[in-house]
Amino acid sequence: MKHHPETILVTHDNGLLAHWQKALGTTKQTVVTQIDDFLQLSSPGSSIAWVDLSLTGRPPWASAMWRGILQNDQIRVVAASSNPNDDEAMLALDAGCAAYCHAFSDAATLKQVREVVDTGHVWIGKSLMQRLLHGVNRMVAAPPVPDASWRKVLTQREIEVAILAANGASNSAIAVQCKISERTVKAHLSAVFAKLNITDRLQLALRVHGIH
Repeated sequence: MKHHPETILVTHDNGLLAHWQKALGTTKQTVVTQIDDFLQLSSPGSSIAWVDLSLTGRPPWASAMWRGILQNDQIRVVAASSNPNDDEAMLALDAGCAAYCHAFSDAATLKQVREVVDTGHVWIGKSLMQRLLHGVNRMVAAPPVPDASWRKVLTQREIEVAILAANGASNSAIAVQCKISERTVKAHLSAVFAKLNITDRLQLALRVHGIH
């Protein structure tokens, strides 16, 4: 039976707290309203901490005050911003956060963030993902001998969906181009991720473009 980590909700915003509690739907919760109290937590055990970036007095990521939390393998920090931007995301992820997302994302997105973080991977938002994918595409404009071995384990439709996703197309755009539903696109991508042993679109882009 899988052991789920404790959820730590770090915010002084009652509205945001209620949204997180409803969306995440877990009974193992600890609520912390002051950033100093969170930073001074002593070995809370395996946990995912959702940190409201609008908290008053939050020290910059480079501050030594974060070291005990961000270097603790038992704590995975989700940086949640009410006004997200790519530069803030890069600072949070570079500091060691496991995820960066919109604080008021819908329940499905927040649960997906938790699932990705719980498996030990990093979650980044759609905007930053597109930025990274475009960077990858510029790096590999014309590889001399593309590695197509990843295609061998996929069906023709999965290959088509994988190539579109690896070049930054959204699920809705893929659905239109392939004349299938978004639900079918998601199913194909799930199958692609499983067969290629990857977890997200950035890894898919690297694999499809031969950077690995």
